[in-house]
Amino acid sequence: MLDTTQTQSVRERRNLETFPPYFWVQSEKLEKYISDHLPKRPKLIDFYFESGLGRDLGTQRQIIGKENFIFSSLNASRNLPILSVYQNSYLFTPEQINLLQKNVQQMADFAKEHNIKVYLIIPPEVSRIYHKRMPDYVLRENNPSVAEQVEKAVKDIITVVPIEKHLISKARSQFPLIYKTDTHWSEDGAFEAYKLLMKAIQKDFKDIRAVTPDDYHIELTQKVWSPYQNSLKPYFYNGSNYLNGIDYGETQYRHYIYKDKDALKINRDKQFRFSDYEKGAPYRAYIIGDSFSYYLLPFLMPTFSHFRMHRFNENGTGAPWGIHWSEREKELADDKIDILILSISDQKLEELMGYF
Repeated sequence: MLDTTQTQSVRERRNLETFPPYFWVQSEKLEKYISDHLPKRPKLIDFYFESGLGRDLGTQRQIIGKENFIFSSLNASRNLPILSVYQNSYLFTPEQINLLQKNVQQMADFAKEHNIKVYLIIPPEVSRIYHKRMPDYVLRENNPSVAEQVEKAVKDIITVVPIEKHLISKARSQFPLIYKTDTHWSEDGAFEAYKLLMKAIQKDFKDIRAVTPDDYHIELTQKVWSPYQNSLKPYFYNGSNYLNGIDYGETQYRHYIYKDKDALKINRDKQFRFSDYEKGAPYRAYIIGDSFSYYLLPFLMPTFSHFRMHRFNENGTGAPWGIHWSEREKELADDKIDILILSISDQKLEELMGYF
């Protein structure tokens, strides 16, 4: 039996199709009516989306959206449920929020004792920036996002730098803010986040100069640059025939090459990255983050005289996953850090509640 009691979809923010009076000649309207009034329709759509049954889903791990944008569909290791986060249907419980606040307060107390300023940014999952490119049948709840939950919970404890709405506002830029065949932001996306972060930092450290595009040689490329590599050059083609024969060959990105990069002394060591730069601002900064944080390094490293990064989810190193705050405390104190940046993507926010 069809569910004829519902006339509106809160999730889709629209009226449901009414029964067509001339249904024998209005086959399209009749199909829409049946589709709109199927029992448990939202759950059926979610199952269809997650299962990989639909042709336009590509594979069980990828969803092909509008304009051939590719989105992740199934969860990677230790991620929050990707679809549910996108749909605003996954939210932390009050108990989880309390634990998160407790852990962040522990960070803040240590930072205050050692004269360290703490800043939080939450890189959004690709589908949240380019939500208009998601298939229409993927519905969203009218709830706050899990990132907004966390930002609200800790804004009175540390400095929160919201970036999602700004990135959404830039989503129609000439150059994509994410790689269309990857789950991470492009250098342009990272640079937009860097600018917002630096505005917040400069309120506390007025003598810090943020880098600008004029500090870089900017190359147009159809290759995807990855900071995972030791090379600072793009390293793989963006992908004709990447998935279902889609050709991304005409998509161009900007690759930022710091003009004074030879003066940057960079050390890459498993879970850590270090840099020293005599011309940088006379402050020592440290970032704790996941893979998104790597894309900030070309802009953060030349900003400060000393910079250090810890990636809490570096795979393949044998190191335990997690922030492990007691170890970070020692590093922050030994390195006499002035600025601590937490860059934790919305998919991995549970790390703020894990082993601390």
